[in-house]
Amino acid sequence: MGKIPTLEKVMTMEAEIAAPHDPGQGLGIFNVPSGSITGDDFTAKLIAPSGDWSRARSETVMQLDVRASAMLEDGSYMYLTYPGRVVMNEAVLAKMAAGEEIDGSEMYFTTTPSVDTNSPNHMWMNDTMFVGQMQKVTFPTPEKNGYLRYEIYKIV
Repeated sequence: MGKIPTLEKVMTMEAEIAAPHDPGQGLGIFNVPSGSITGDDFTAKLIAPSGDWSRARSETVMQLDVRASAMLEDGSYMYLTYPGRVVMNEAVLAKMAAGEEIDGSEMYFTTTPSVDTNSPNHMWMNDTMFVGQMQKVTFPTPEKNGYLRYEIYKIV
């Protein structure tokens, strides 16, 4: 039997999320005006353009298509792109509509980020597979931006 993969936490991403544009066809385009990515040996600030093009697959399932740009403290850049899946239940839908915080244990919200960076100290990320798990989310309303926190793990 071959090696069984394990996960090792490498970074946390926190982001502010604006209410989505709705061009129709179940697509919601969420701007991400600010945020941060923090690892053991780096900090990065999310910069424009960053956003999420989410498509409703059903009344309770969203397919994510996220692109995030970030600048590390040394002036180098990091680019994350990832698909993901969000599966909501009735309790989560009610909290979402009310703009309440949702814990990661309340729903399935998982991503598979890819990272591109020109940082000499973090080139290993360019060749590594990652998985992200939502920890906290507050969905945005027209009156108030939302908040999202992921833990991102490398697959070892």
